[in-house]
Amino acid sequence: MMNTADEQDRLLRVPRRDLERARRDPETWLDLAFFAEHTDEGHVIDRNKAARLGVLWALQYDRHPQDLQLLRFLLQQETTFYQEVVPWGLASDLTLAGFLVAEHRQVEDLWLHWTAKNISFNTALGYHLYHLLTGGITAAVEAVRASAHPDRGRILGDITSDRHTDAAVDEWLNEQRAQFPAAPADESLKSWAHHAASLGEREASRLFMTAWAVGEPRTEDTLNTLQFHLAQLGYLTEAVAVQREVIAVSDASWPGARAFNLLTLARLQRRADDASSAWKTLEEIQNVMPPDKQGVRAGLWRHFVKECFLVAPLTPDDTTARRRLAVSDEHLQGISRLWMDGVLNAAVAAAEQVGDPQTLHRYRTLQQAAAREFEQEAS
Repeated sequence: MMNTADEQDRLLRVPRRDLERARRDPETWLDLAFFAEHTDEGHVIDRNKAARLGVLWALQYDRHPQDLQLLRFLLQQETTFYQEVVPWGLASDLTLAGFLVAEHRQVEDLWLHWTAKNISFNTALGYHLYHLLTGGITAAVEAVRASAHPDRGRILGDITSDRHTDAAVDEWLNEQRAQFPAAPADESLKSWAHHAASLGEREASRLFMTAWAVGEPRTEDTLNTLQFHLAQLGYLTEAVAVQREVIAVSDASWPGARAFNLLTLARLQRRADDASSAWKTLEEIQNVMPPDKQGVRAGLWRHFVKECFLVAPLTPDDTTARRRLAVSDEHLQGISRLWMDGVLNAAVAAAEQVGDPQTLHRYRTLQQAAAREFEQEAS
């Protein structure tokens, strides 16, 4: 049985070693730079991502003034990673790098922060403007006014608002220090779980997240966080058990809530190669689905029917598989906007796997009609 404190020490050994190496020899920074690799599926990954994140993590717990140049380099590499690989979204890797640079409070770093902030819609909203102002608002305004930067006008418009004060920036910086504590013992076990996952330490990540959940109220939010994390790590049997607990404690306060929670259970059961239990769950869902397939619950219906099509061909018995395909087809009737949520793709795949050419032809015809409907709505 692993101990969380022992695991924390173990996980920091390599990042601390890599940090000391980077401090001794700047030529080794190349091993922390963004390095694009293309997967067989056509995706782009960063070969040095885990190593870079590990060094950032070690720097969070061991901060020195002489590390500023290294921190600037790491922020630049994280920014490049987001520009090349992450068109949407914002996670703590970029905000940690930004905070560690901002904590040095150097006015000239506002340009690094501005670039990071303007990667995408998500970074524009989530990467706080106050990163640019930790060197002092007056100094920041003077630096931008004296520059020939192409975004000079936009930056000035953002940073010269009366609501920005040095006191507000100091308060934000203190909030960031609380979010990224300097001592490993002050970091939440949930954060440790995410750190471990990013380093490829599945079992340690599971340990931290499970330990975090033990210390939290057994609410639906806590359980959803635990279930999602376990499923992401591939611990599907445990995720199924947690999702059953979610269903038990949920108050089902909005129409379709129980159906939604059961649908999550069915997906997990299918991913855990338990098609029999998944189909039983789908049969339970059909009894609590909202009657309106055209209104605001149409999306829930599409996802429910998609799951039916995904589970149906997994049945070893051909007769049962055909019967389940027919049930899925019946549920499909009357659902609007079939070009959404991949429901017809699942239907086509199910008909192909079951071996029903007539139904397959009909689904492909529906695909063509849905594509025309999409084009009409888009125009």
